Amino acid sequence: MKSSLKIFTCFISFGIFLSTTETGAQNQERITPPGKPSKVKSIDDFSNHCFEIYNTVFVYDSLVQTGVEIPAEIEDEIAADIEARIDSLSDIVPDMIGEVDGAPLMRKLRAAGSLNKSRKAITYMLQFTKKYTLGNGEAEGENISSTEN
Repeated sequence: MKSSLKIFTCFISFGIFLSTTETGAQNQERITPPGKPSKVKSIDDFSNHCFEIYNTVFVYDSLVQTGVEIPAEIEDEIAADIEARIDSLSDIVPDMIGEVDGAPLMRKLRAAGSLNKSRKAITYMLQFTKKYTLGNGEAEGENISSTEN
């Protein structure tokens, strides 16, 4: 079943990149992960996990906005995958502060930049979750792409 999810994700990702019809809310730009690692292991792991989850959410949101019908089995697999990744994300958080305190200044600055990009990705994911749990009618006024700047 995992291979079908990977194939489906690759197929849909390819379709999104080839799609040329973009309007309004579909003009979202993907938030890019940090370019350089901060060399603080827990911060880098946190940032990598955040962007793995973000990429899955972004692709799903793009598919929904373009009107692609996603089968219920695939939605369940995506939700289970995101839940597992979030659980692994919460295991990293307790070590972050201790590792940053002992790091040199330049590593702290890179770590802050990585955390800032991760914050933007988390904000997008929270707004996505709010939008789809409350329904499109109540969240129409919110523009998710405005938090990317």
